Amino acid sequence: MSVGSAGLMQMKEDLYGDLTGLIVRAVKREGGEDVFDCIQTGRNGTLHFKLSIANDAASSEAFDDAQYLYMPQLDPARDADLIAVLPDYLVEEISFPRAHAAKFYARVMKSLNERPEE
Repeated sequence: MSVGSAGLMQMKEDLYGDLTGLIVRAVKREGGEDVFDCIQTGRNGTLHFKLSIANDAASSEAFDDAQYLYMPQLDPARDADLIAVLPDYLVEEISFPRAHAAKFYARVMKSLNERPEE
């Protein structure tokens, strides 16, 4: 049985989701930006957020200067317990350099998986 390229892409996405708990629900081009609609699960709850980055950031000159914009999609009623354990910077919009994306993701994972301090 052979798997087409779309099937291979889905298999990769499924494996990544299984390993990390990150689900990329959608990717859209809006103006000059790529917007990723994401859900990250963890012990403390599920964080829905969007990340956007300039779509010219793939070029080598723009790569180092590119900034991600993090936009939490939190509902105060639905996400009250999660909001209580998240650090302030994950409850509001922030931007950070592309080079810091792995550090940002590690902090998201830490916030969603470590037991809150009593």
